[in-house]
Amino acid sequence: MIKTISFRGLVILATAVLLSPALLANSALSPAEANTIIKEDIASIQVMAEMCPAIIGKNAKFDQNIQKLIQAALQDHADKSLNYDQLQTDKEYKSVLNEARTDAKDTPESEQKSVCTDVLDFAG
Repeated sequence: MIKTISFRGLVILATAVLLSPALLANSALSPAEANTIIKEDIASIQVMAEMCPAIIGKNAKFDQNIQKLIQAALQDHADKSLNYDQLQTDKEYKSVLNEARTDAKDTPESEQKSVCTDVLDFAG
């Protein structure tokens, strides 16, 4: 399995994927490895969607940006028919989602707030 990186690192990677869809296509990763990274990205985005409203309050722009990040990541998955709801039942996704939740709990509150603010201010 791919080495776990920090919660903020996953958020940065998710943002990079949104800004540069060819990022994973031009890498030396196998399709399975790229799909795992995409699942990790989406899991970190889902964790942000779960925790950020408690940190920065409910915000429609934040919700829109979360959806943009999820959709952008899904577009790079090898299975183009895969959607967010289907992903929720994927065994590997459930595992990386649990890891992302654990990483988020271990992340200092100031860094959590910074990540939430970054997503809120994202101009994608």
